[in-house]
Amino acid sequence: MSSLSALEASMYASLEGRRRVGVPRFDGDINYSDHAGDFFSNDYLSIGKLPHLRQQFLDILSQNPLLFGSTGSRAITGSTSEHIGLEEYFRKQLQVEKAMVFNSGYLCNMTFFGYAPQAGDVVLYDEFIHASIHDGLRISRAKDHTFSFAHNSVADFESKVKQILKDYPSISSGLSTLFIVIESVYSMEGDFAPMEELITLVEKYVPSKSAHIVVDEAHSLGLYGPSGKGLLREWGLEKRVHSVIFTFTKSVNFVGGVFTTTPIIYQYLSNYGRSWLFTSSLPHVDLAAIRFCFDVMQTPEADMLRKNVANMCHFFVKTFLEATYDIPKSVLRILHQETKDSNGRGLMSPIFPVYTPQPMALQHHLNKLGYAARGLTYPGVPKGTERLRVVIHGGNTEAEIRLFVENLRAWALKEVALATAAQSSVIMEGLASLHKL
Repeated sequence: MSSLSALEASMYASLEGRRRVGVPRFDGDINYSDHAGDFFSNDYLSIGKLPHLRQQFLDILSQNPLLFGSTGSRAITGSTSEHIGLEEYFRKQLQVEKAMVFNSGYLCNMTFFGYAPQAGDVVLYDEFIHASIHDGLRISRAKDHTFSFAHNSVADFESKVKQILKDYPSISSGLSTLFIVIESVYSMEGDFAPMEELITLVEKYVPSKSAHIVVDEAHSLGLYGPSGKGLLREWGLEKRVHSVIFTFTKSVNFVGGVFTTTPIIYQYLSNYGRSWLFTSSLPHVDLAAIRFCFDVMQTPEADMLRKNVANMCHFFVKTFLEATYDIPKSVLRILHQETKDSNGRGLMSPIFPVYTPQPMALQHHLNKLGYAARGLTYPGVPKGTERLRVVIHGGNTEAEIRLFVENLRAWALKEVALATAAQSSVIMEGLASLHKL
């Protein structure tokens, strides 16, 4: 290692530090096959696996006069009629005041949370919000005035709102803003936010001109609501929030995102949002693909896929519980299985955090069988909640799910047998020691 530069040596030491404490190292150049079935991607509707869409999309591209680069950022030459037209398309599709297209959901969160909060503003967020929101807040003028509330806890949320209003009287007087940040469905827990209860509390305590509720619909777009337009519209809450983030990398199965907000906020971010201002805008081929995929999400075929997601979710839970009835929950279980969908009003999320204290061992077992599994440990998830993030898709079948669960059971039984053998060995050694006495 003596040939390493100072920079590389420092980086290597950090990687080794992770290895020593058991944090798995992610290598971006390793690919895991999913030929046994997709149980881990975010392509919730399996749109990426519909072969007939390929030719339909190519036919659209053949009629497009522009395909390649946008030639610049939105501030220079990258605000073409096609870019502005796509934003107008989303404004009408989502029936909002203004829509702002971003190259990714991460960039959207970095831009809004990094530049929208003003001096004197306060941000209150669920403790499990996405990392990109945290990254945005770290560069914002409100970075020293951000607070979290316990995940999905209405009581803690109410308590924090009251305390913030007490500590920051400028909010009650209408001079500052309290931002409230939640996700409609949480990506790692797979649970639903109690959105209506939280919104009602904001309306009760915070003056209307001082509140700004932001909802990230990344993991609900495509799955819920009329034509898959999200959980807010499923529950009729879209008019009671102020800004919404939709990303296209999950059910829409492409890249980019759209942020719905007010005209003034759109204009402000266009002038002050450096991460949007100085990023080359999306190429024209991506604009065409985003619109195409969003249209696909609203077809009768997509409606059938949404129904299949729901049906297969119920089948997975039933099959998993039946197959693991004799497996200790300390070895394998669905985290918070009894309460995961308690805020869903009868809906079920396709994200299932499957707990095991040995997530990397289970990952390697499944990788060998043709599953693109990824073990998740601290600091990616809280200590004691190590897991695999299992996802059910519109394209999954009962046969695939049954085989997948059988593979989970087989691994768990081996783990139980190993633990029993180890325990027996300790007992025998103890008895031998007593005999010597």
